[in-house]
Amino acid sequence: MYGLWIVRRRAASQRASKSEKASVRSQGAAALFLAAAAAFVIASDVSAEEGQVKVEGSWAYTERSSDSAVEYTAGTRAAEDAAWLLLGCSADKGLTVSLIHAEQFPFPLRPSSSVKLRSSNVPTVSIEGKSLQNNQIFVDPRPMRHIMPVLMQDNQIVVSIPERDGAMHDYTFSMQPNDIALGPIRSRCLNF
Repeated sequence: MYGLWIVRRRAASQRASKSEKASVRSQGAAALFLAAAAAFVIASDVSAEEGQVKVEGSWAYTERSSDSAVEYTAGTRAAEDAAWLLLGCSADKGLTVSLIHAEQFPFPLRPSSSVKLRSSNVPTVSIEGKSLQNNQIFVDPRPMRHIMPVLMQDNQIVVSIPERDGAMHDYTFSMQPNDIALGPIRSRCLNF
């Protein structure tokens, strides 16, 4: 009887854990789709049709309508690897900032760690990031709402990601030009 209780308890715990992971995965699904689509568009140098992934400089961007609400997503690839900086603005003006690797980061990530950002206009800033399956890191959007307007004006930013043993890995992202790609995110989620 006690053994059956343990089995049921573990199953309930796994279901709760799976639903939490599913929620994070659904947030990341759009980002993963954009990264794959953007990689295809940039690699093949093909113009995107209306309503699909478009390109401005190093940025790939798209909008998606759902129930008369529009969500915006934009991403730019790192100079060093198949890693992407992705920005999203949901219909309810929720900002999402994540780093995603097309396959997986070539080093083990901690479940939660401090990601460092720096640019010519922003000194090094540490922001909490939560990883998902060693290929995506969601950065805390609350401080990013204040930092992102300044970062959008820079030519490039460097994001440092720690691996489990503490060693840091730098990824450089080109930020310019971004007037069209980041325009809806800027006006809707960042209010500038």
